[in-house]
Amino acid sequence: MIEDTPKNPDAFERRELLDVLARAFRDNPMNVEIHGSRRARRVRSNRAGLRALVLDADRQTVARVIRYGGRVIGGFIAAPPGLFPLPAPSLKRQIGCFWHQGARAMDRWGHVSHSLNEFRPLLDHWHLSVLGVEPSFQGRGFGGRLLEALFAAIAVQPAPLYLESDREESVRFYRARGFEERAETRVHGVRCWCLGQGFADETEDLCDPVRKPDRGGPIPHRARGREASESEVAL
Repeated sequence: MIEDTPKNPDAFERRELLDVLARAFRDNPMNVEIHGSRRARRVRSNRAGLRALVLDADRQTVARVIRYGGRVIGGFIAAPPGLFPLPAPSLKRQIGCFWHQGARAMDRWGHVSHSLNEFRPLLDHWHLSVLGVEPSFQGRGFGGRLLEALFAAIAVQPAPLYLESDREESVRFYRARGFEERAETRVHGVRCWCLGQGFADETEDLCDPVRKPDRGGPIPHRARGREASESEVAL
């Protein structure tokens, strides 16, 4: 049965989405770099790292899932303006993440997140935390349907939209839908991009380190820096 209209997920569908996203990001370059060559380990680590966002942040974030054949095969989580970064995960989630990922992986992801914040715009904006589709369903238009659902949510509370990715395929997808590259950089040797839509000026709305690279901060659009953001987009 086809049920491909994006909807607000219930608690069970959020758990389905967690598993889908863990697989969707399995082969992203940053995940391979941090978690290694074993696919099962990457999926397990992704699931642990995404639990707090997908399962615990339902009151702060906007989420949609898309179904096909009676099950969730994709979805997104986005933070409205003024609500990012989200509150820190609970101690329970942090312990679970430590158990499944290990201290070194958590430290490396922490470095990625810290680097990401240096690229964040000053202007209030929506942040697309994750958008992913089950690997076997990627490339069939489900990602586009989810993005349309996100645009509909943004229309209720208009503001620019910002995201990061380490997948060239995803970057092409977003560029084809009106997103502009705001920064390109590397972290842990992995090439990453920061993308946005709806920002009036690329220099006035960047954070201070980006506007003033002479201070040693990241280099803005069209020039490459040395550190970057975490990728959470898989289409």
